[in-house]
Amino acid sequence: MRIACLHVPHFAIQVERRENPAICGKPLIIGGYHHETGCVCDVSEEAAAYGVVPDAPLRQAYSLCPRGVFLPYSEERCRQAFSRVLSLVAQLCPLVAPAPPSHVLMGLKYETNEARFVAGVMAVVEEQMGFLVSCGIGSTGFVARLASEKAELSQALFVPDGEEQAFLQYLPLERLPVSAGTIRRLRLFGISLVGELLTLPRGAVECQFGKEGRRLYELALGSDDGLVGQWKEEGEFVLGKNFDVPVEDSGQLLEAVEELLESLCREFRERWQCCRSLAVMLRFENGRVEHRVLHFKEPTASREMMACRLSCCIEQLADAAPVCELRLVAGDLCAESGTQASFLDGPPRSKEQLVEAVRVLQQRYGKSVLKKVVSRRNGRLPEERFSFTACESEE
Repeated sequence: MRIACLHVPHFAIQVERRENPAICGKPLIIGGYHHETGCVCDVSEEAAAYGVVPDAPLRQAYSLCPRGVFLPYSEERCRQAFSRVLSLVAQLCPLVAPAPPSHVLMGLKYETNEARFVAGVMAVVEEQMGFLVSCGIGSTGFVARLASEKAELSQALFVPDGEEQAFLQYLPLERLPVSAGTIRRLRLFGISLVGELLTLPRGAVECQFGKEGRRLYELALGSDDGLVGQWKEEGEFVLGKNFDVPVEDSGQLLEAVEELLESLCREFRERWQCCRSLAVMLRFENGRVEHRVLHFKEPTASREMMACRLSCCIEQLADAAPVCELRLVAGDLCAESGTQASFLDGPPRSKEQLVEAVRVLQQRYGKSVLKKVVSRRNGRLPEERFSFTACESEE
């Protein structure tokens, strides 16, 4: 099975620019403010033109680019954005594996036209998420990931079967997922490229580096036993708010609850999901923490229903102590509720529509998701007069 890898380059940069379009086109540096002692996590192309590179000290980055926009790395915002990309890709491809923070692997087991499918996925992500992406396709996830990082924006790079070593041989050793100590020791042997590693005897590499050496040699050969299976949505969704000035008024606290619920329900609508439980956490200024878990009789994504239950809970929890943090956790996520409908009811459908519907369902959930009912002549009992057989979309 060939594997495609969707890559969102400079993911933290794109997330911040989507949240604040005013900083688009400006040199942006992610990792902290210029007066802090941390290191740079990511830089935009405008900041890279001044010589700023990832892992550089923030103060050094400020000396190189004093007019740059410095922002801290928002882990929660990036995690939510990546989760939305992953959920969107999972709606288009049945076999998905996350590779955070900026890669999504897709199994192409059911795809006959790789180029058209990958182009469609990239177009949907760029249109609905506003991110610029690239894609790589290869026989393994490792090769596909490196190809996605080498591909141009909005383009896909294909590595044909059997050409994995030719694609990998001129890449630097730092592109391999191994420790810095192993890279340093290999350079002492005069090895700086992936292809040069294969000039060493495999047994010697395994003897020197153990399991990591065996893994290193297999990756250099283009071999990777990583599989891409069906992806399952996370079991909960978390939203929180920290108050710079602790809140004492319950009305102001309820306004913050309404704001978080609005964001939560928007996420539900985009993911076509509901929740069966909702937990609320309040952290008070004196250090005390209060938890409550609300359970719903049926899955819901209604802001009004959740707000009604939460308002009563907040009034019970809030007291004279000011609140410095509010957090909501939606748990037991599930698909949106619906009802069954017969395909035969209503106006007759064309054969082309039926074939397309069968193809999409089999592509998303596998060949065995649909069965065809056929009659049997010699059955005496009602349950013996019919049987189920495989359903082909071409029929």
